[in-house]
Amino acid sequence: MKDLLIVGVDVSKLTLDFHCKPGDFALQTENKLSGFKLWLTGIRKLFGLELPIFVVMEHTGRYSARFEMFLRSKSIDFCKVPALQIKRSIGVARGKNDKVDAARIAEYAWLRRDLLVADVPVLQGIAELRNLLSLRSKLVKDRSGYLCRLKEMRATESCSKSDITIQIQERIIQELTRAIKKTEDQIRLIIRTNEVLKKTCTLLTSIKGVGLIVAAYMIANTNNFTRFANARKFNCYAGLAPFAHESGTSIKSRSRVSHLANKEVKTLLNLAAFAAIQFDPELKTYYQKRVAEGMKKMACLNIIRSKIVSRMYAVVKRETPYITITLAA
Repeated sequence: MKDLLIVGVDVSKLTLDFHCKPGDFALQTENKLSGFKLWLTGIRKLFGLELPIFVVMEHTGRYSARFEMFLRSKSIDFCKVPALQIKRSIGVARGKNDKVDAARIAEYAWLRRDLLVADVPVLQGIAELRNLLSLRSKLVKDRSGYLCRLKEMRATESCSKSDITIQIQERIIQELTRAIKKTEDQIRLIIRTNEVLKKTCTLLTSIKGVGLIVAAYMIANTNNFTRFANARKFNCYAGLAPFAHESGTSIKSRSRVSHLANKEVKTLLNLAAFAAIQFDPELKTYYQKRVAEGMKKMACLNIIRSKIVSRMYAVVKRETPYITITLAA
């Protein structure tokens, strides 16, 4: 990848800061189509039309959506890197602004240009699915907050049932419940009307403990099982894979999972594991046996979560539903 133009981009709501390597060319434009065209025209004039471009930026949610669409339309490869990964790679650093951040992203990408891999296009329907799942998560958290507050008020008997504060919160909870159901109906509709997603969802929900929401989260976070090569890589992403914690002779701790993980997916898989040890005979027997042997319950549940992820990857790869093993009496 010698003949390659690396472009580090610091994305904000209103502007984009670009830094190119080699050449250390810097530019700031507005975060809209006219700004994207201005940037592309400028670097094409400066570096030529034939030089391939690879764009690297941090994850910024919706702020980079329009720019990503523009890059796709121009067949320009790009990848998004976690901000913490870039921050830890630069060591001790002082000062921060958008221009400096763009230069640091470009430096990070330039040193790792042979290792970076372009993000694959998001499959049809998955972008909308992600938005709906994000909305559902917010609604569920808001409802949980009101339910908890209402429970505390009733437990302390500080308010009567006819109190206006109780009535308002009950109405809000009812409205949030309706909104959650409506969101889930729309998630179900998107999956049902997309043959590819429908097939994957059917395969996933054949596994005990995996319902619609867990299946939808798995599809959205794995780009329909194309983002991560295998279950082990996904387990690292979700914070399920244990890693050794040792150093010389002084540090000899037990293996532990990383806190750098997608906590939302991890929580949902935890719920799936709780359901599995109740309704899946094989996993129920395994869980009870390991706990009886002295294994900590959460460590055992983490193994169950990993097993469920492995099953999900297996059914998608084989394209056949999961068949529950019947244990001999």
